Amino acid sequence: MREFVPERWVERGHVEGIKAYIAITKGCNNHCSFCIVPQTRGREVSRSPESILQEARAAIDKGARELWLLGQNVNSYRAAGEYGFYELLDEISQLDGLIRLRFTSPHPRDWNNRLSDLMAERKTICKQLHLPFQAGSDAVLQAMRRRHTLQDYLGKVDYLQQRAPGVEISTDLIVGFPGETEADFECTLHALGQVRFSQVFPFKYSPRPGTAAAKLADDVPRQAKEERLARVIALQEHINEEQQRALIGTEQDVLIDAVHPREPDLMNGRTDGYRAVTVAVGPHEIGDLVRVRITDSRGHWLYAEAE
Repeated sequence: MREFVPERWVERGHVEGIKAYIAITKGCNNHCSFCIVPQTRGREVSRSPESILQEARAAIDKGARELWLLGQNVNSYRAAGEYGFYELLDEISQLDGLIRLRFTSPHPRDWNNRLSDLMAERKTICKQLHLPFQAGSDAVLQAMRRRHTLQDYLGKVDYLQQRAPGVEISTDLIVGFPGETEADFECTLHALGQVRFSQVFPFKYSPRPGTAAAKLADDVPRQAKEERLARVIALQEHINEEQQRALIGTEQDVLIDAVHPREPDLMNGRTDGYRAVTVAVGPHEIGDLVRVRITDSRGHWLYAEAE
């Protein structure tokens, strides 16, 4: 453990609007072949739970309604003895005054069913998970040094979706990684269709100096990378459109976080699953948790009326 956050910051409780962001780990030990973070940020270190809880309480006292726990691989957090990410999440989620708790980004290798159970059972832990899978081919995952298979990933996601119906899962992926064949890429598309992510952040591979992958032949042509990226985006846009339409008519809890930038009589917020919502006129204030009925969808944005 190492206290890499200054004590004065911990005591102050740094709040941005109604949210506070708390770093619980720094650095990374995973050494994915495409990533430079271990070289730039060093080996992973975790803060003590006492320091993190102190900062969380201070942030709530300063008006934070939603806390975000941050780490390059946030769920590999480890304190003394058997105290790990599960125990920290369990404690913070029960703090008085907390409305919502989120965290980013976990690594699939360190995600487990016990964490899924806690997410499903604890109301304050948002039913939203950003879980990067990067590629749908085991051969590519091995070349990326991800240390898990696609089946490992899908099994954990399937368990979470069964335990927490409606959970929103987002992800990162890379197309055109060295050695990726068309068959490998088709596995990625199949995985997208199977999981039906709420959001996907796709990237075309490009070598990053200093990484292990930079020593590999960048053998996927640029045009193929661009075509694969376009196919990922098109598929995900179709999935998103279906998911957004399916939400019309449903009731959602929205945490109001801002006034609409162009229409001051409207308020913006997020669902538990982190979908953006504009709420029609009502006696709402920033920080209110409002029960709404979804009335419309445009692109990646939902529109709603308060119940």
